[in-house]
Amino acid sequence: MPPKKKAKKTQTVSLDKSTQAKMLRDKASAFEAEATVEERIHELLESAKVYENTFLLKVFHEKASAEVMLSHKKKAYLDAGFAIKECEHQIWSGEHALELKGVGKSSASLIDKALEERPVGVAEKFFDIVNGKGVREAYASLPKDAEITLNTDGVLLVNGVGRAHYHARGCPFETEIDGVKYIVDGTAEYDEFVSDDAYAGLKFSGTLTYLKNKKEYNFSFSYEINQEGYEELDWEHDFEENDIDLIADEVVGNYWFAPR
Repeated sequence: MPPKKKAKKTQTVSLDKSTQAKMLRDKASAFEAEATVEERIHELLESAKVYENTFLLKVFHEKASAEVMLSHKKKAYLDAGFAIKECEHQIWSGEHALELKGVGKSSASLIDKALEERPVGVAEKFFDIVNGKGVREAYASLPKDAEITLNTDGVLLVNGVGRAHYHARGCPFETEIDGVKYIVDGTAEYDEFVSDDAYAGLKFSGTLTYLKNKKEYNFSFSYEINQEGYEELDWEHDFEENDIDLIADEVVGNYWFAPR
């Protein structure tokens, strides 16, 4: 017969009332902390101050919900999410978001990934049709599940995306260089206020398209209201810089800037 296993001895320790009370308080505090975090996570399902940023809140809600309660990662995702929620301008990149208190490098990378992977085909088609055929035709092209809303400034959004995602203000427009006609189009990161950050003013990136044969040339620049001329002015083809300056003037003229 196999030998009998010896039973393990256990020792019971009595806790005094003050120790028991402390353990209960600690446990209650932990529950309260978890409940507070859950409430904060749920708030990320609300709209952002700038509606175009709302889809980013959903990304950070998902990330925060998946992390262990009260972990450093959960806190980082929450801090970044609430920074985005209160942000007063549309976020165009992770680098842009790094200016917000609470957004670190890992959160900035997550923002870049979310912006890159975001499905925006329906909105892009809608605004392209608006440019060519008008709002009525564009509306008829939308699928039944498309979400049409207005942001706090009254700007039309399709699936949370506005026209500015594809076209800078006034774009596309026709211009002329030495008697040759071109179409100017592109997107712009815009800050209507003057500040010390890198995005004060306007950063434009787009194309000059030869109207006759549809050939495109890249064209980009950055502008700040308190600087002379344009910085990072860059273009393809053998255009004169004075002509490019004039086109930049046309782009910037569609925006408004004011001191903080």
